[in-house]
Amino acid sequence: MSKKVYGLLVVLLVLLVSCSMHERIVFNEDMGGRYESKFDLSQIMAIAAQSGASNPEKKKEKMDTTMVFNDFLEIYKDSIATLPAAQQENVKALKDFAMNMNIDEENGVMVLTVIKDFKEFKEIERIAYDVDKVFESAKKTTPGGEKASSSPANSMLSTNKVIYTFTENTFRRTDPKAVSRHLEGSSELSEKTRQDVEDAVFKDENGEVENNMMKDMVLGMDEVLDQSTMKLEYIFPRKVISVSQENAVISEDGKTVTFSIDYKTLLEGTDKTLENFEVVLEDK
Repeated sequence: MSKKVYGLLVVLLVLLVSCSMHERIVFNEDMGGRYESKFDLSQIMAIAAQSGASNPEKKKEKMDTTMVFNDFLEIYKDSIATLPAAQQENVKALKDFAMNMNIDEENGVMVLTVIKDFKEFKEIERIAYDVDKVFESAKKTTPGGEKASSSPANSMLSTNKVIYTFTENTFRRTDPKAVSRHLEGSSELSEKTRQDVEDAVFKDENGEVENNMMKDMVLGMDEVLDQSTMKLEYIFPRKVISVSQENAVISEDGKTVTFSIDYKTLLEGTDKTLENFEVVLEDK
């Protein structure tokens, strides 16, 4: 991947917390399928243009490119083999991921889509952590990446983790800090994910003041938050019996669930809307 592409990724990383995000998972009969997370920063671009932050003399950027990380792993496999085991594990987490970047400054478009095809459900159990490693890879290999790593927006992004499970016809999207309340001790989770859960609980107990400070900083961005949303869309191979969130919408064919919420409501709310999102499917 070129330094130019990585540099654009760093810009995206700093702004991710204030964009519109669309999470979409399409499942097949075996509960494999495709995971997608789309981050639309077009509104950020518009605000920057209105505030005069953009340079009128600078050439307008335009690209629509997809980066396949399996290609990256193959090209640099010899170098990767020389890394310490922990670093190799982080790099190999990029396996089967792809990223599409669609940027058109002239028309105010800036969209990043992270994609992964998976054969078994367990491959996405902790995919939110793996997506974070995709971003970390970009930051560590880009000039100025360390600066992006220390930004408040990036800190908020790094805490935005979820765990996916599918047991007894029930799909769950759960906050790691709430696993013990909703997944009965997380007995079905992998050892690595259970460790992530323990770390999340520890950080929550010891970082409440810092988290609240970061949240207050982000909540001050009213103009952005009012127009920034999170949308969840899950497409199943069987009909949906019930959804935990009352505002979720089930499609006419009964197989697609969508749920949308704006970031300001999500951050200000005390009802923990997305602490645990459950969808119950009919039997096979």
